Amino acid sequence: MHRLCTSIAALALLTVAACSAPSAQVPADDAAVVAALIVKPKIATSEPSAVLKPMRATLGQTAGVRYVRPMAGDAHIVYLTAPAQRSEVPQLLERLRGSGAFQYVEVDSMMKIQ
Repeated sequence: MHRLCTSIAALALLTVAACSAPSAQVPADDAAVVAALIVKPKIATSEPSAVLKPMRATLGQTAGVRYVRPMAGDAHIVYLTAPAQRSEVPQLLERLRGSGAFQYVEVDSMMKIQ
């Protein structure tokens, strides 16, 4: 009985450790993620293709874009991917803002408690 309890306790400990470890998030395709953006189209949509189409038209071959998920308030999370470089992100943001297709475009970043 003691051995059974020890085995169950060890298994429970391993399960908790495995569940609390950060999961590896592998992108769906091979393109390296350069930045995560929050974009809010001027015309509300729930269709990923309607979010990506104006981005692709604006950025052309300078950056890849990949839809991640919708957010509250008609905004969406989108990845900028290669061939864009991290150093180009500010210029790419300005191009998207200047396109007229979005109410706002910003880098998705972790909020810090003040």
